[in-house]
Amino acid sequence: MIENLPKAKRIYYKKFNRIKDYELIKQLYEEEKWDISFMCKELGIARASYYKWLHRKPYQKELENEEIVSKMKEISKSNNSLFGTMKMCFTLITRYGFSCGHNRVYRLMCINNIKSIYRNKKSKPSHIKSIPEETSENILNRDFNADKPNEKWCTDVAEIKIPGTNDKLFISPVLDLYDNYPIVLEISERNDAILANKALENAHNLYPEAKPLYHSDRGFAYTRTVFKKLLEEYGMTQSMSRVSKCIDNGPCESFQGRFKDLLFILYPNIKTKNEMIDAINGTLNYYINHYPQKRFGGKTCGQVRKEAFESNLPIKYPIKKANKYIKFWEKIKNKQENQKNNIIESYKQSLNDS
Repeated sequence: MIENLPKAKRIYYKKFNRIKDYELIKQLYEEEKWDISFMCKELGIARASYYKWLHRKPYQKELENEEIVSKMKEISKSNNSLFGTMKMCFTLITRYGFSCGHNRVYRLMCINNIKSIYRNKKSKPSHIKSIPEETSENILNRDFNADKPNEKWCTDVAEIKIPGTNDKLFISPVLDLYDNYPIVLEISERNDAILANKALENAHNLYPEAKPLYHSDRGFAYTRTVFKKLLEEYGMTQSMSRVSKCIDNGPCESFQGRFKDLLFILYPNIKTKNEMIDAINGTLNYYINHYPQKRFGGKTCGQVRKEAFESNLPIKYPIKKANKYIKFWEKIKNKQENQKNNIIESYKQSLNDS
């Protein structure tokens, strides 16, 4: 059984069992006056090891670990086991001032059964087919980096079902690619053009001087002539994902998936539309002010945005390249090239033989 456990737990249980042996020896000696040498021999323990344990003093690190574990349990209880190792580590460092690394936090979480709730499998989304009135080029072209706030915005619409009912709501965020900050997040009972227009209008009202690149998919609400004219009125440039290429709007798709995960973890007992609306607003506040992000060194998107507006030269947070995917596609490309060369060589050889 122990062999199937994670390494951190195997090491812990080995140490835990040894300490139990020490405690048993101590108890039997004090209560029954059993011979210590005999007990150590029977349990396969060196007498020196037992006496070293008996007279030891707690290390400073052990006392710190107790504090860290106590705080992790408090955090996990407050957000219904939302955080995994990385988020927990960032929160301990940036919010509570602990000095601890990722491996230490992982080990303590593993030993103390502090677990994160993983995403459930999602059902296939339903799409509304329509004939677009207006389309735009994919100007964004998967360049999700931005040097300052209000340079690139992206938007989309997501469906949120209310558990145990046939009711559902729709959310439409407008996300700033500089800091992953949801400028607005509109809620509606209908997935229609009014929702998309309202999200755009409210985002513009918050930053009337902003002229960002405004990226979306080719949903019916974004391909209407009225929507395009609204963008032109605000001085924004429209950009659209390619057909059936949801990755072209990856940050917004990712935000919506993450947001729904946070929502149902933080608020697991939603039963009505009003409760869902309150939960959405509460989750939005939590995401902005309490959800640390690795890309920003553990800061929340709210902290990053505040710092950016207070500085004449905002800090840049470039998105790290996914090297494993780059290597994967390079490997595929090289394999295809080799296959092509082999076919050519085989063809040439057959000509020579004939």
